[in-house]
Amino acid sequence: MARTPACWAILAALAFSARPAAAQDAPLVVDPDEPLDIEIDGTMLAVSLHTGSINNLTLYPEATARLAIKPVPMFGNWRLSIGQTKVLSGRSRATRVILEGIPYRTRVVWLEGATGVTGDGTIGPLAIPADHVAIRLGGAKTTVHSFPMLGVINSEVGTGFAHDGGKMRVVFAVEATGRYPIASAAAGADIAKAYAGVPTDEVWDEPIVFGIRRPVRLVRLGRPLVIGPFRFDAIAVRVRDRLDGAGSGDKLPEPPDPDADADRSEIIVTGPDKKGQRPIYSLTIGRPFLQQCGILEYRKAAQEIRLSC
Repeated sequence: MARTPACWAILAALAFSARPAAAQDAPLVVDPDEPLDIEIDGTMLAVSLHTGSINNLTLYPEATARLAIKPVPMFGNWRLSIGQTKVLSGRSRATRVILEGIPYRTRVVWLEGATGVTGDGTIGPLAIPADHVAIRLGGAKTTVHSFPMLGVINSEVGTGFAHDGGKMRVVFAVEATGRYPIASAAAGADIAKAYAGVPTDEVWDEPIVFGIRRPVRLVRLGRPLVIGPFRFDAIAVRVRDRLDGAGSGDKLPEPPDPDADADRSEIIVTGPDKKGQRPIYSLTIGRPFLQQCGILEYRKAAQEIRLSC
C-alpha cells in the first residue's frame, strides 16, 4: 500500500519551492520564544518560528491588512491542504523582506481563514535566509543525534523514520506544547500494533495548523517507542475521522474485553471498511520533549537535522 508522508502541502497556480537565494553562510541562532523581526515595505512585523508547519513566511489577516499587500495577478491564489484536503484558502506574492537585518526576496503567503492565532505570522527554517538555523532549547548538549532532512519550503520539514510497525515522517515542532507526541491515525495504528498499544477513553482536541483543531486519543504503549534521544510510553493519536489524510487509515486495536469467553468462537460478518483518503503517516514531537535537548539545528546544504541532547 502506498504511503503519503505528512505534509501541509501548499498548492499554488505557480510553484515557488526553492529556498531563499540569499541564504547566508553564518549560522542564525534563534530563541523559539522570541519572535523574529521582519520588515516588509517599511512595516515591522513580529513573526514566530514554527518548525512543525509550512515553512513559507505566512502572515495572519491582521498583519496583511496593515501592509495592504496585494496578491500577484493571475498566480496569487494559494490553498493550505492536509494531504489532499483543502483546509484554508490563501493568497501570495514574492516580495522583498528584511529578516533580522538580512535582506532577501521570498514568497509571502497570507491565509484568509486563519483564526485563533496570535502575532503577525509564522516562518519555518527553510524560509529563513541562512544555510544553518540553530534553535536554542535550554537542555543538555551531551550527545548529537543526526537525522536526514526531508521537506520543501511549501510544506513542513522533518525526517523519515522506520519503526517496528512501519515508516513515518517525524517532525520536530518547537511551537507544539501538547503533553504527548501526536501521531496521525495511520501511524498511530501501526505504532499501537507493533508496541502493544492500548487505546484509552481520554480524548481531547489538539491544534493542528493555523487555528485548526482535531480530536486525538491517548494510547498507552506496552513497550516504548524510541526515536533518537526520545523514549515514548504513550502517544496521542488522531481520531480516525477521515476529514483529511491525517485522520485516515487503519483502526486502532481494540482493548481486550475482560468479559470475553476465551473458549467461545464467533462468526462475525462486517461490511467493507471505506478508508477514504490516502493516509498520512506522521508523528510530531513538541516542545515538552525537545526542551530536554540543548539545540535543534537545520543544516540545509548538508540536508541534515541535528539534535544535541
